[in-house]
Amino acid sequence: MRRIAALGAAALWMAPIVIACASSPTPDGNTRVTTILAPNQSQFQQFVSPVLERRCATLDCHGEVGRPLRLYSARGLRLPSEAGLIPGVGATTLEESTANYRAVIGLEPEAITRVVAGVAVPRDLLLLKKPLMLEGHKGGQVIASSNDAAELCIVSWLLADTTHPVDQASCAKASAPF
Repeated sequence: MRRIAALGAAALWMAPIVIACASSPTPDGNTRVTTILAPNQSQFQQFVSPVLERRCATLDCHGEVGRPLRLYSARGLRLPSEAGLIPGVGATTLEESTANYRAVIGLEPEAITRVVAGVAVPRDLLLLKKPLMLEGHKGGQVIASSNDAAELCIVSWLLADTTHPVDQASCAKASAPF
């Protein structure tokens, strides 16, 4: 069982996340802890999740229950709720975009930490390698090139800080209907 707790609530641009695995203590009996540096969740929900929902969250792609990177959206897989949301009805909920954030961070948490810490580049992540076809992707090339608004949006979110904000214009362009 994993427990995720955000640390440094005052951090505006990135929040370290601690993941503790109670089932695997260290030799001295302490719980192993991995610190994950993750880009800002609210910026993801506002700017990046709509891009992934538009490009990747269809029911035959990452909006499918069995996918390692499972994404929820108003037009695809819905998170079970009392509202009985079905595809095509209502907007993506806060709970759904939160689940999308957790799915993206959980796909390669150590690799995202290296990117956020500045010791790796965003294209090292499957989140970009696959849609750019730098690595095999069943869905084909979803991001056309390095000048594609979707890549600019995702990279700007991964690298955002107080002097380099998320590229909101690219995010809006990438999440617009084709």
